[in-house]
Amino acid sequence: MPNRTGITKFRGKDVLPLDIRFVPDFLRKKLEEDVHEKPENRQKCLSQLKERLLDHKITKDVDFEDDFLLSILRHHEYKIEKAKANVLTYFSLRKNHSYFFTSIKHNFLKIPSSQTITLLPNRHPDGAAVVLFQLGKWYPSEILFEDAKKLCFLVAQQELRNPVTQMTGFYTIDDFSGTGLRHLPVCTLLNMLLLLHVSFDVLPINVLGIHIVNGNFMLATALALAKPFLSESIRKILYVHSSPEELLDYFPASVLPEKYGGTLKEFYVSDWYRKANEEHHNFPPGGQKNLF
Repeated sequence: MPNRTGITKFRGKDVLPLDIRFVPDFLRKKLEEDVHEKPENRQKCLSQLKERLLDHKITKDVDFEDDFLLSILRHHEYKIEKAKANVLTYFSLRKNHSYFFTSIKHNFLKIPSSQTITLLPNRHPDGAAVVLFQLGKWYPSEILFEDAKKLCFLVAQQELRNPVTQMTGFYTIDDFSGTGLRHLPVCTLLNMLLLLHVSFDVLPINVLGIHIVNGNFMLATALALAKPFLSESIRKILYVHSSPEELLDYFPASVLPEKYGGTLKEFYVSDWYRKANEEHHNFPPGGQKNLF
């Protein structure tokens, strides 16, 4: 764990907005240096992946969006067989949990429970998006569990249409304050396994850090259920903080809401959610284009 010098390191360092529509210079330079990201290699790997998918009964008739396949290839460092396996896992989720790929039909933006998951308006200095889970805000009587799962999925899937997020990844801040008995019915082993499966097997996302604050018995229950199934790579990015202020060792104050020691007063990006939900409607089997 970094010491408090992390705060000094972040001071004065630029942060990017969530809704960025260009690749910043430091990421563009990394792409230019990465052999995998050379245009000729990208096109070759894309063609090879398409050929593999044409040979499979599940995917042979699917009209894939190039951007969608490239995001999966990028996640797997252009390893064709791993990317193909990821695509097939994605189709398995579509078959068994089709609700993930549809929008939320009611106006959830006016419901307090919708703010259980919030993409923060500023990125980490490395360009990654930051997702805040305020788990205590979720009331099953306001948003059904299926819609809550759908909301989490569409946030990740729609943000992955941004190439900057594809190139960097996500940090999560998981706040357990306010969680209690009303959440116990969904805190099951099957739900924990589905969460891990979608996060690490289906969605082509790089999870760079999972930061947990305000732990209680619900956290202990969730960790007890999930711990036997956590890989070593996940354990290395899992941080349980003794106080919310410790987040300042990992994030600039300009990225964090005030209650975590940051400077953000308003941070719910409702316009982003409205557009993301509209564009997620009937998510096509072959994926969607990038935002830019």
